[in-house]
Amino acid sequence: MKMNNSKTGKHHSVEFNHSDINQELEPKSEEEPIVIVCAADNNYSMPLAVTMRSAIENLKDNCKIFFYIIDGGIDPFNRQKILNSLIPGKCEIEFIKISDSLIDSITKAHDNLKTELTTSRPEHVSITSFYRLLIPNLLPKQLEKVIYLDCDLVIMGDLSQLWQIDFGENYILAVRDTYAPFVSSPEAQLNCAVLGINPDSPYFNAGVLSIDLKKLRADKFSTKAITYFTQNLDYIGFYDQGILNALLVGKWGQLDPKWNFNVTSFYDHSSERYKPWANSGSFYSEGIYNELVSNPYILHFVSVNKPWISRFCPQKEDFFECVDRTRWSGWRITIWRRLWRKLIPARSKSIDWL
Repeated sequence: MKMNNSKTGKHHSVEFNHSDINQELEPKSEEEPIVIVCAADNNYSMPLAVTMRSAIENLKDNCKIFFYIIDGGIDPFNRQKILNSLIPGKCEIEFIKISDSLIDSITKAHDNLKTELTTSRPEHVSITSFYRLLIPNLLPKQLEKVIYLDCDLVIMGDLSQLWQIDFGENYILAVRDTYAPFVSSPEAQLNCAVLGINPDSPYFNAGVLSIDLKKLRADKFSTKAITYFTQNLDYIGFYDQGILNALLVGKWGQLDPKWNFNVTSFYDHSSERYKPWANSGSFYSEGIYNELVSNPYILHFVSVNKPWISRFCPQKEDFFECVDRTRWSGWRITIWRRLWRKLIPARSKSIDWL
């Protein structure tokens, strides 16, 4: 599959070792591709393939995607499996390696967060989560916008619709968070008083973002974000999501919540607290909730109970249906894999994708 990156002028060749695909699909138009960036390490190889595959499958016929993958250590074997999971002719891919100096600065911030902060911080969040902050500097300068996607998503809608939404004066577009509707919500873990943030400001989930790169670069956002985090380490929760919310108060626009459907919160009916329309200050009605459940555009498996780790994950069938259209077809979480994860040391934990 020949790949021509019109944004960088580079040409890339990727080998697709498909036994079940006999010919490449030719693009039906010369329409500019949708540009998507993801960040993943080796442990997220399979979920990354699912996110990418589902995004491609739900595009309208004359659209293509150019993927930039910020590579946090995907090994060659899994990289090839990712490539072989995609549809030739519908996408182009470039893997981005981060410089050692940037990795060192992020690793230091991540290690400080693990050693100095409370145990209430989300342990399942990888260091690659911080790579979101570097996107304006990592992508080609010619790119003016990009869609960022987490690697715990299943795309159900056509991303070309999201791509066409105008930013207005906003730096990014995002979906308001279900658990934390406001920056002052306890779940947001932001010290608004110390940080000087208006507590009534809405808070967004950073798993799906439409990003105006031009505005962020003009504001030197990446440098500002890393500096801000190191200076305010004790007052910011949820890693880079907290940084983004703290720095972008009043500078982001709200997307239809269908673009980031929080599977965990919407299906956790163990208490009234987790019914979105019953939360204090909720921005959802029961009618909106029912519409979201019936027709989400993107499923987001928020929290540690992800379908490839836990048996108790709502809508995991949608995830595994897509898994079976990748080179990980047939992979399931078994009792032996769960036991293996419990026995190995925490710092060396990874999923056996083989």
